Order: sequence, then C-alpha cells, then structure tokens
Amino acid sequence: MEKFRGRVAVVTGASSGIGAQLAEDLVRAGLVVVGVARRRERLEALASSLSGLDGRLEVLQADLSSVDEVKRVFKWIDESLGGVTVLVNNAAICPITPTQDQELGVIESAVATNLTAMMVGSNLAVNNMKRFNIKDGHIININSVAGHKIMYSPGQDASVTTYTTTKHGAVAFSNALRFDVQRIHGFKIRVTSLSPGTVRTEMTSKWVEQLPKDRVLDPKDVSNAALYVLSCPTTVEISELTIQPQGESF
Repeated sequence: MEKFRGRVAVVTGASSGIGAQLAEDLVRAGLVVVGVARRRERLEALASSLSGLDGRLEVLQADLSSVDEVKRVFKWIDESLGGVTVLVNNAAICPITPTQDQELGVIESAVATNLTAMMVGSNLAVNNMKRFNIKDGHIININSVAGHKIMYSPGQDASVTTYTTTKHGAVAFSNALRFDVQRIHGFKIRVTSLSPGTVRTEMTSKWVEQLPKDRVLDPKDVSNAALYVLSCPTTVEISELTIQPQGESF
C-alpha cells in the first residue's frame, strides 16, 4: 500500500459499515480519503477519530441517489484535490419488501443508489484519472454474492429482489468497465468486483441476529480484502473476488 501514500481515494457510503471501515483503513495507510455519505455527523465523527494519522478523511455530504450530487462530488474533488487514484463504490440500500408491495420511489432510489451512482461515479472517476494523468487508478465496486445468485432474505414476508437485481447489474457493469478502460492508451486502470457474503452492518441488522456469529463477516474482513486487491502489483488485476463466512450455504 506504500505506493498509494498521499494519493486520493473516494469511498462512498462511508458513514457506517464497510464504507466506514474502508475509509479508516485507507487513512491509516496514508491516503487522503474523501468519505461520501448522507450522514455528515457520522463522517465528521470518523474524521475526528482519525486525526493525527499520516492520511486524512475529507468529509463530503451527498445523496448519491441523485446524479447531480455525484457530479458535485467529483467537481469538488477536481477543484480541491486533483487526481483520484482509488474509487470504492460502496454505497447501497437494501429494501426487503416484495416488489409488488414496494413504493415505486423505493425501487427508483435503490436502482439510483446501488447502480446508477456506481456507473456515473466510475465515469467521472475515469475521466478524472485521464485529466490528471493517474495511470494506475483502481476502481473497486463493493458487490455481493447476491450479484451472482438470486437471493431471498429470511422471513416469510421479506424479499431482496430489488437489491439482488441491482447487484447483478453491478457484476455486468464491472466486467464491461474493465474492458472499456483497457482501451485507454498508456493507462493501466484496474477494476475489481468485490462480492461479500453476509456482513454485519446496519443494512443487514434485520436478519443477521438470527445467524450464528461465525457465519457472518465483519466489515474489517471486507476491508482487508479490498486492501489486498489494491496492494497487488499493477500487472495483477483481480477482476472478481468473492468472500463468505466459512460454511455459508449460498
């Protein structure tokens, strides 16, 4: 990770769970991390807890379900920090209501947050890398095993159909983006889809309590996987990495 010291990383959904852990670990590795989330007070508390380290956390409040907000994030980065080396598309929401019972706005918000923001953010990040001549950039899309299988959450009236649909889209986008950036002459931008199994976060709190503790990943496990992916030589591209609790049955 030494090669990234002093460089800029963007982590979306950085106010809790996987995003907060990733933001912390990247700051500890010496990066300037732009933590993006809706809950500014959470981001500021995290930034305060990390003061005095080699890296730092820049707080940026934004609602990533809005394309204009995603554009605002990268405009601020362009003007304030310059080139982005690492983008971690982590922000996501997981409605657990069956499709036929969901409010249409919930479906729209999930698609916008989980997939559209990933695509728009990647577009803006790649163009930022080109503009600032960041030839070894890396985009990590925090995906899910739900992007590879049709998943149902525990509970008779629960469903993760919308979530798993967006995550299947994230798999397709990650694979396609990888081929797109290969066309940029002189650049070696890597793309990774990182797909965890069940992780103990606020988003999963409704059902992880039903599971044995050793059948649930910790956000630190996912962050460690992301740091491993980043630390590989530029000649190595981990296009897909799936991690699950030992013994997970799906």
